[in-house]
Amino acid sequence: MIVQLVPGKKYGFEGKLEASYSTNSNSNNVNVANAGNLLGLSGNISLQSRNAGRQGIKVTHALRTGVELNLNARPNAENFINSSDVGYNLTFAFPKLLLPKNLRDYFNKNKKIDNLYSKQSFISFSASNTNRIGLFRLNSFGLAGGYEWSPRPNKTWSLKLVNIEYSNLYNRSLAFDSTLNENPFLRYSFNTALVFGSTLGYTWININPKHPNRVFSLKANIEESGWFLSILPLKDFSSINKDLRSFIKGDVEAIYTIKKSKSEIAYRGFLGIGVPIGSGDTTLPFFKQYFGGGPNSMRAWPIRGIGPGSKPLPTYNSRRLSDRTGDIRLELNAEYRKDIWQMIPNTLTLKWALFADIGNVWNFKNTQPDGSYDSTQFQFKNLYHDLGMNVGTGFRLDFNYVVLRFDFGFRVKRPELSENGGWKLPSIGFDDLWGKLFKKGNNEEYRKWRYENFNFTIGLNYPF
Repeated sequence: MIVQLVPGKKYGFEGKLEASYSTNSNSNNVNVANAGNLLGLSGNISLQSRNAGRQGIKVTHALRTGVELNLNARPNAENFINSSDVGYNLTFAFPKLLLPKNLRDYFNKNKKIDNLYSKQSFISFSASNTNRIGLFRLNSFGLAGGYEWSPRPNKTWSLKLVNIEYSNLYNRSLAFDSTLNENPFLRYSFNTALVFGSTLGYTWININPKHPNRVFSLKANIEESGWFLSILPLKDFSSINKDLRSFIKGDVEAIYTIKKSKSEIAYRGFLGIGVPIGSGDTTLPFFKQYFGGGPNSMRAWPIRGIGPGSKPLPTYNSRRLSDRTGDIRLELNAEYRKDIWQMIPNTLTLKWALFADIGNVWNFKNTQPDGSYDSTQFQFKNLYHDLGMNVGTGFRLDFNYVVLRFDFGFRVKRPELSENGGWKLPSIGFDDLWGKLFKKGNNEEYRKWRYENFNFTIGLNYPF
């Protein structure tokens, strides 16, 4: 056998464009988060050197920038830009496990390292700035180091021995502070916070050998913060103790897909639980909390638009912050996809989809200062009532390498409603179908109906 090797390119460049659109407006006011029909655009570019130091070390520079536009406002209005984000990431990946000599000798003796399908050690640094117009600014910094290895081609482990994240919240507006004071479940989340801990992740992809059209994938992650620093004498570092958030968090996601020649059905389940364990921590820091809604979640709600628990929605046209996050997230999704028309052979296919989503987010602890009943806290006896559910349909333009997705989601069970267990079909008929879904202008009745019952999203690629 003769093996011929061709040198790979030393440098690699990659560019990505992402877009999402969500309509569920409740106001045109400047100081309302998620106000209007929101169009999100983001770009990601990365440059990679694959052989730094002639040792096969990969060095990756990645730049991300994004903007969220309020299409209900005029382009020259103050609230046309809802938020902006820019971030940079630097990663070094070494093609071996960098371990102390005694550990390396132990693993090599048992042939556990040599038999690995792949392995690498990594160090990464990140920095970003987020500007929520009229609300706050957020500077974030991160540093992580650890290992990634695959015992088999379909199994991958990832361990971050050190994971440090610091987020500084500043330039808080009066409207934002007043909203936090009125809503304790938000007050404990939105703060300057330091995360110092470790994470462990596992990915498994299984293709049924008897039925190769059936694919099952499993992702699991567990993360902790505060344990290591808690055992160190840091009494002189009051600023660290003040901002350090202690918690343990774990989540698991399972996806099962059955593919046929011209159709496909996909199921997804997600469960995530975060437990704040710091003496003064009532919730996880907001950048570690879960949220639902948007193109890849509960599609009849906008991003961060559902929950927590049975917390009532802000009244239509209110000026209150509408972000909804929680320490617990439960979600089940199902989607049927069908080829309709091959518009361009081997290039563009029009597909139709029918989907259903059920789930919500909750807080783990009681967030009421006086300990009274908290509608945002998870309680098993309220699980059925707190679950939201939507059904919907959509169309996909499949270009083989990318999918452009249009989804129409309708809420059939709303957790904020007390009557009839929250079940309520959207009141819509053929005579007002177009008006309620798409009519613009100052028709307050249609706009309020969309805010309470419907969401239209545009996304790239499949939701799961």
